[in-house]
Amino acid sequence: MNTRNNPLHLWVHAREMALMGYVTRIIILETGLTDKQVRRIYRDLEDDGMDVSKNRASNAIKSGASLVTNQLSKLHASLLMGFYRQIGGRPVESSTCIAALNRAYRMYRAAIAEIAPVSSPMGKEAFQMFTISDAWCLASEMRSGDAMFEHCCDCGCEFWVTGISG
Repeated sequence: MNTRNNPLHLWVHAREMALMGYVTRIIILETGLTDKQVRRIYRDLEDDGMDVSKNRASNAIKSGASLVTNQLSKLHASLLMGFYRQIGGRPVESSTCIAALNRAYRMYRAAIAEIAPVSSPMGKEAFQMFTISDAWCLASEMRSGDAMFEHCCDCGCEFWVTGISG
């Protein structure tokens, strides 16, 4: 049985995404549910005592260019998207995998939480983390070819580059 198109599966998937903190528009795009249905899910979650508004810093879907604005944000994007690509494999370069993105985002948050206490000289702005919706935006840009990893021949590392199409 194909559960992907099962309405109950879509509602469960949307509920999980709402709990993770995805903005409404992303949930609509990923599940095909209507705005009204997603708002109903938020209301049901709030009725169940969950505070889903704390996860959503904004309702905007941002571009990679607005997220990756300096070297520090490029490091954050490289870390987050590196986890995503490692978890999801090559398929995430052509389609978004929410399960892999959620797992990568949790790993990214854990890594930043481990680094923050020992790196105070870098300043608080060094640890302004991306949101899960920001992560989806970056993944979406990789899928569309507007962003990718580049290999540095000098150090052998790969780093995130956005805004490459045109």
